[in-house]
Amino acid sequence: MLSTKITQIDDKSCNIAWCPLNANPNTVALGTKDSGGVGFEDYGGELDIYDFNLGGNTPELLQTVKTANRFGALAWSTVGIIAGGMTDGSILLWQSRELLGGDNKPTNVSAHKTEIKSLAFHPLAPYKLSAGGSDGHVSILDVSKNPPTTTGLPSLSASEVAKIAWNTQVEHIIAVAHADGLVAVWDLKQMKPWCQLRSPEGVSDIAWNPTQGLHLVTASSDDRNPIIKLWDLRSSTSMPLATLTGHTQGILSLDWCPHDETLLISTGKDNRTILWDLFTLKPIADIPNDADDQSQQIDQALGDNSATSVYGSAAVAQLKRYHVQWSPLKRGVLATCSLDRKVQAHSVNGLVTQCGRPPKWLKPSSG
Repeated sequence: MLSTKITQIDDKSCNIAWCPLNANPNTVALGTKDSGGVGFEDYGGELDIYDFNLGGNTPELLQTVKTANRFGALAWSTVGIIAGGMTDGSILLWQSRELLGGDNKPTNVSAHKTEIKSLAFHPLAPYKLSAGGSDGHVSILDVSKNPPTTTGLPSLSASEVAKIAWNTQVEHIIAVAHADGLVAVWDLKQMKPWCQLRSPEGVSDIAWNPTQGLHLVTASSDDRNPIIKLWDLRSSTSMPLATLTGHTQGILSLDWCPHDETLLISTGKDNRTILWDLFTLKPIADIPNDADDQSQQIDQALGDNSATSVYGSAAVAQLKRYHVQWSPLKRGVLATCSLDRKVQAHSVNGLVTQCGRPPKWLKPSSG
C-alpha cells in the first residue's frame, strides 16, 4: 500500500485546527480532549501550537497554554483568531499572533451551559463564529465586538450538536447537524430553517461543497447503515442525490476537499480512512492506517488463540481515527487524529491519480 504519512505528533488526544493564514501554512492548533493520564483530579486542558514542518523535519512545538477545562471543539479564523470550545460551555478566544508572541491570556465568553461540541468560523465573514453544544443549543457570536455579542438560534432538537457548517457561498446560511439525525439549514436573515433533512441513521458530520452552495454531504454514525449522503438541496430535501457506500461501521468524520470539489475524505469505526471520487461516487483508495500493520502483527502473534484474540482486537480498535481534516492551504494534504493519541499529516497526491485523472491542483492552467 502506498505510504501517505508525512509526519506525526505523538501523545496527543485532541481537537485540531489548521492555520488558514498564508504566512503559516504548516501550522496547526491542538486542544486536548483528555487528561493524558495525569490523574482523576485533573480536569484541565492544553492548547498547543505546532509547526508540522511538512518539508520532512520533526514537528516543532511553538507555544503551549494551560486551560482550566478541556477542549470540546477548536477553530482558527482567517483573521488569526483561535477559538476553543470548552467542556464547561465557555469559549476562549486568542489572537494567534499575540499568543505566539507570549501573550497567552484569552478572552473568555460564557456562551453555553453545557460542553461545546462544534465550532466554525465563517469563511466569508471571519469574525462570525458559530457554536453548538451537547444540549442542542446553537449560538452565533460576533467576535469583532469587545466583548463579543452572542445570538442564540431557536431550539429544534435537544440532541447533541454533531457539527456546524457555514455555507461556502451564501453568508446568511448555516447548517446544523444533530446527533439524532436532524440537519437544519438555517436562514439567519429570517432566523428560521430554510429546510430540514432527517436521517434515521443519526448524523456524525456534515460538509458543504466548497464551490457549490446547494450541495451538502451528511455522514451516518450508525453501524447498521454507515453511509454518506450527497444532497442537492435544489432538487430534494427528502431524497439524496447519491449515496456513498464503503464503510462497514459508523462514520466518525468527513471533510470536503477545498481545492477539488470532486474529492472527499472520511474516517470511520471500521479503521478505514477513505478518499472518495465524487465524480464516479466510488472510493479511490484508503489512507494507510497504523492498524493495518498492527493487525497483521497481532494475527501472527496470536494465531488461533481465540481468548487472546479478543484483546488483540481491542488493541487495534485503539488505533481508530476519529477526525480528519484537509489543510486549507497545502493542496492534497490532510491531518488525522486517532485514539492511540497520534496526530498525523498525510499527502494524497500519489493516491488521488488512481482515479484516472489528476486533481485540479495538478492540472495545467488554461489560457
